[in-house]
Amino acid sequence: MDIYLLTEEINENAESIMDSLGEESVAVYVFLYNEFLKGDITLNPVFQFVYRSFYRLDNAGLTPEFKTAYFELLQQYRSEHSIDPVDIVNELYRYERRKGDHSIQFSFTTKLINMIEPTYPIYDSEVARVFQFSTYYIKDKEKKLARYLEQQDIIIQTYNQIIEENLLKKPIVQFDTRFKNYKLPLTKKLDFIFWTYGKILRLKS
Repeated sequence: MDIYLLTEEINENAESIMDSLGEESVAVYVFLYNEFLKGDITLNPVFQFVYRSFYRLDNAGLTPEFKTAYFELLQQYRSEHSIDPVDIVNELYRYERRKGDHSIQFSFTTKLINMIEPTYPIYDSEVARVFQFSTYYIKDKEKKLARYLEQQDIIIQTYNQIIEENLLKKPIVQFDTRFKNYKLPLTKKLDFIFWTYGKILRLKS
């Protein structure tokens, strides 16, 4: 994918993206991050409830055991300076889904890391749509995880280049204008921009 064509496309749709990105989403994320900073989230049922709702953890066919382990991992890794997503994926893979199988929960893994380190991009279906990524056809666990990691590296490199070359000036300026009461790192703003644009593309398809 040509980064210049992609960013030109997003710049052209900046106003639609901002119109589609409600303040509620930004406010809830900031609430979660502030709650996370306060202390042990395994003892914070409000944080867990809002997190599960915001990131749709309750809509993914996951067991209570999985969710308990998920928040324990989020707490466990909160002080780590470098987190390998493979470690978290493998820990979560041990827990069955409600239908009795095991699955790679890569998106939820990136959301976990992002809560600890907001400059680490989130991978989800909306962002994947913008990049035209797919892993559905891969059945082998190791090959599928390898593909996820390759795609995540592309997202990381793309975001870094966007920041270095200021390639998304228009939506970022609009973001700062509309959400001036919320202080977010630039990478987190890109998370919101790409996530929202992915939703727009889905509705158009």
